[in-house]
Amino acid sequence: MKKIGLITMIILLMMVGAGVGSAMSYGSDEALPEEFSVGGLALGGLSPDAAIVKLNSRISELEATQVTLDSNGLNLSSESNASAGVAVLSLKELGLDIQAEEAIRAIERHRGYSWWERAKQRIQGMPSESYGINVAWDEAVLSRTANQAWGSLIQETGANATRTIDERDTVVYKPERMGRRIELEGAIREIRKLAPASLADTGGNQVHRVEAAVLEVPPEITVARLKEDGLERKLVEFTTSFATSGEGRSHNVTAAAKALNDTLLKPGEVFEYGKIVAKAEKEYGYKEAPVILKGKLTPGIGGGICQVSSTLYNAALLTGLEIVERRNHSLPVSYLPRGLDATFADGYVNFKFRNSTGKQLLIRTVVSDKTVTVKLFGTMPDNVSYRTETAELKVNPPKTQFVADPAVTPGQQKLVQKGASGYVVEAFLIKSVDGIVAERKKLSKDTYRTQDTLIAVHPDDPRLLPNGSGKIPQTDRSETPPSGEPSREIIEPI
Repeated sequence: MKKIGLITMIILLMMVGAGVGSAMSYGSDEALPEEFSVGGLALGGLSPDAAIVKLNSRISELEATQVTLDSNGLNLSSESNASAGVAVLSLKELGLDIQAEEAIRAIERHRGYSWWERAKQRIQGMPSESYGINVAWDEAVLSRTANQAWGSLIQETGANATRTIDERDTVVYKPERMGRRIELEGAIREIRKLAPASLADTGGNQVHRVEAAVLEVPPEITVARLKEDGLERKLVEFTTSFATSGEGRSHNVTAAAKALNDTLLKPGEVFEYGKIVAKAEKEYGYKEAPVILKGKLTPGIGGGICQVSSTLYNAALLTGLEIVERRNHSLPVSYLPRGLDATFADGYVNFKFRNSTGKQLLIRTVVSDKTVTVKLFGTMPDNVSYRTETAELKVNPPKTQFVADPAVTPGQQKLVQKGASGYVVEAFLIKSVDGIVAERKKLSKDTYRTQDTLIAVHPDDPRLLPNGSGKIPQTDRSETPPSGEPSREIIEPI
């Protein structure tokens, strides 16, 4: 009986040992469950080490998927910076990051199971394990890398439109040339779509081509913008002659005209001739030429500059511009009708007008064959025109004055100054619309001084005495300022 029990116990121990040995052998297999997958990638039956290698390899393969731009769609020109070709980048270089941390932790857990836990799982049936992946873009890297690689493929600078005035005074426009640049936002959106949804996606062994837009970039200055300035055509031109002028006066006229040339006035801007005078003096200097001092012609510096202001004044009148400040010379000038001149006296009299056209106004000057021409370019209705008229209200004939001169022989006389009449003149501006007079406006009422005849006689000549032969010495009225003017020396260039 005892023998039978011992045998039974031995058999039981052998059976238990065999079971345990079998369980230990069964649990020694580290292979992952058959239904183990990560992001659609089957890893079942692989050891943890092999599974991790396969998983990382697949992630690296997908991150290495290559991307480039469709160069045919870009229509690269010789002016673009594409001589080195179009760069090919991986998704990883572009900021793609694929992570499977949860799956890797699960694989590591399988590596740490005891033989008993693995055997138990196998005996009881191993549940399927499926893990996802985390796919993310580093947007800063994506944008920066794409722009560094492809942003300079097309960088064609456009050319501004230009406006010139040809020899026929026609305003000519040269159209702008559009620039080109690559726009990568669309390409970046397509690149984002290449991020894999699972590890089972295709990729890694092919180059994806994405399209980028090419944008036309207008230059800063276009024809449309230039035309907004309103310099549509030549409005008027006015010419005066200085054919009888000497070298000094001719130089001064030319200097003032050059300083005035290409003056551009904005809408509403007030033109001041004093600024032109200062510019001409700085850039060209003035020479000696006749000026008006105390109502007399005398040598001075700057004679001639008022011929330019007077020529400009007439051009401004023929354009209908608003005259802000203008005064006539104290003596008539030879190059214009009385009532249509505009003097300048530094610190005393200026010539100003406002650009009242509503658009820009360009002043051009031409000096040729002893003439100065002022041309105005801008905007003005085609059916509107202006002309000037003058009316002589009064003529003041010169008087005779005798002055003492010891060098004159008694009984003889010498003409010192030839007399000239003075005048009172009115000027008018006539506006016509469609050839019909629409307005007649008074511009000014100007007074020009009389220049008395001066005759030199011997100091003993009775004509110098108050009661001698009834001739009373006349006051040099030319030295008396007009009413309202300060009693100081005013130099008027003419």
